[in-house]
Parts: sequence; C-alpha cells; structure tokens
Amino acid sequence: MISLQINSINSSRGTAQILRIGQGLYRELLNDSGVIGRVGQIYQMGFDLIREDESMIHFRGETWLHSPFGVVIDQPIPKWVEDVSLREGDIFERKDSLLQRRTRNRCSIRLTPSFIVDLKRRLRFGPPQRETLLSEIQLLSEEIFKGGKFEGMAGTLSLLAEEMPSLPFISSIPVGFWSRHAVPRVRKLVSSVMHEDLDEFGLAWETLLGLGPGLTPAADDFLVGFLAAHKLFSSSFGERIGENSVRKKLEERTRIKTVPTSSQFLKYALDGIFSEILYLAFDDLRSSAEDGGREKIEYFLKWGHSSGADTLTGVAFGLWSMIPPCDDLKPRDESRRSSTTTREQIAFDR
Repeated sequence: MISLQINSINSSRGTAQILRIGQGLYRELLNDSGVIGRVGQIYQMGFDLIREDESMIHFRGETWLHSPFGVVIDQPIPKWVEDVSLREGDIFERKDSLLQRRTRNRCSIRLTPSFIVDLKRRLRFGPPQRETLLSEIQLLSEEIFKGGKFEGMAGTLSLLAEEMPSLPFISSIPVGFWSRHAVPRVRKLVSSVMHEDLDEFGLAWETLLGLGPGLTPAADDFLVGFLAAHKLFSSSFGERIGENSVRKKLEERTRIKTVPTSSQFLKYALDGIFSEILYLAFDDLRSSAEDGGREKIEYFLKWGHSSGADTLTGVAFGLWSMIPPCDDLKPRDESRRSSTTTREQIAFDR
C-alpha cells in the first residue's frame, strides 16, 4: 500500500493508507516538486487540492470510492483536518516524499509508493446485441426508479415511455423542472449519436453543460454516464469523439460552460477514464443477468444528492444510442407538448 504519514504540531502522529490511486496521479504526486496546489473546498471526509492550472486532486476518507483524480484514504480524516486547522487557501508543496503545508503550523503527508490501480479499461470489444442493450436499459431504469432521486436528470427517462412499453413504471416517473428542460436536449444528443453526426453532438453537448443542480451539475453527471457507456463498451462513436481534434473542441466547450470539477470529470471521461464506483456499477450491470446482484448499482445511486441517479440515467441513454439507426428513437410530435411547456422552454433557453 501507499502509506501516508501525517504529522503536525497540534496532533499526535498518525498513519493512513491510500487504497487506490490512478497511475497518472501517482506519477504527479511522486515526481513533481515545489507547489502541488492550494486547499480548495473542505468536506466532512476530505478536501481538494487545486493546482495552478485549476485542475484538482481529491483527498477523501474511506467512504469515497476513487475518482480518476483522487486519492482514497482508508480512515476518516475530519479529525486530522480539524486538529491541524486546515483552511481553504493553504498551500501544499512537495519536498522529497512529503506533501507539506507551507502556512501556519506545519503539517505534512508522507507518500511511500506501492500499490497503483490503472482505471482505464474496456468491458467489451464492442456494444452488445440489441436484446442485451434493452435488458441493461431496463435494469438501470428499474433501479433508478426505485431510488426515487428525480431532482436532476432522472426524469428524462420518460423519453423511453413510448419506446419501451414493457416498462409500465416509466410513465410514473416525475418529470421535474430540470428534466423537463433537458428532454429536448437529451433527444438531440441521442439522435446525433445514432446518426453519427459529430456537429450535432457538439451542439447537444454544449446545451447540456452546466444544466441542473448540484456541486457537479446534474446534466454534467449525465454526460459522464453517457460517455461511459460508449467508452467502456468501445463503440465506434466513442472512438470518434476520442479523436484528438474532436476531443479538444469538446474539452474547450466544457471548460467554458461548466464548473471546474465537472469539467475535469468530463475531460477524463472523454479519455475513457472514470471513477471506480462507476466501474463497479458496470460490473453489476454486466453480471446481474446471471448472478442477480445489483448491490453496486444501488450503492452508486446513493452517491451525492442525485449524482448517482443522474450518471446512471446517462448510462441508460448511452446504451440506448448504441441501438442501430433502424431502431431509432422516434421524434415525438411537438404539437403534443402543452403550450405552457413550450412557453416555459422558450423563456428558459433565453
């Protein structure tokens, strides 16, 4: 394991173990010298280090499953944060094998290299067959519905009501404020992938960025899940948006249109790298038909206020967009929308 030796003049010496760390972050932490970053937001179970380029490193306690730019510590650390009076703006720099705070009473985190996890992996060479895709969409939809977190993007699952009559509960899903405004954007996103239209995808991507509530806006979480479906199943469209010129355009729009944390998650997602908790949910999705287990998906649904539900909703639509164009989502007759909804949408888009 990578061990952290935590020292400060305000607290007794303690140790913590890093359970998982990505290869890229591992190299940065051990090889960079000088300033690593400043303390950003402090959470109950950890804190963020913000680097000079505004990217982040998450330091979290044991309940946080590894983000692609984070470190998981095997014990809660709020007492340490309190004991050393950690505050936003504190500067950490690397000296030898130490991350050491520069300001006020000194404290340090000692890094001893050992165990690393490579988060970049693929589940299959290509998308599964139609029947498997439909089965996985049904499984996810059922779990999201049972989770009941509809404050963000989960209400957009109502789009599947006409396409999947075998899911009667879909018509009972509440379409809240954010989902109502996201529905036409999600429809456009899915359609652009089915028709392999990169220009339309870029426009739909941009309209969803930053949309919705949360520290990471709900639609950003949705997009991470959508990308995960394509990247982890190695779809042809996932390969296309991974091309250097396309990825750079999408990253630039992301940097401008949403918050830094979401921007970083999406940048990693475009490279096919995701949080470990999402890999575990995919493992559940892949094995549940045989083993009946959904515990990891259920655990993911508890992530954040609605981030888990929003991300898995994105996965469901990502899977749907892999179904060949002959099984396309049929655009609904826009005249069926109420005039009230139309007026609200126009006002919102302005």
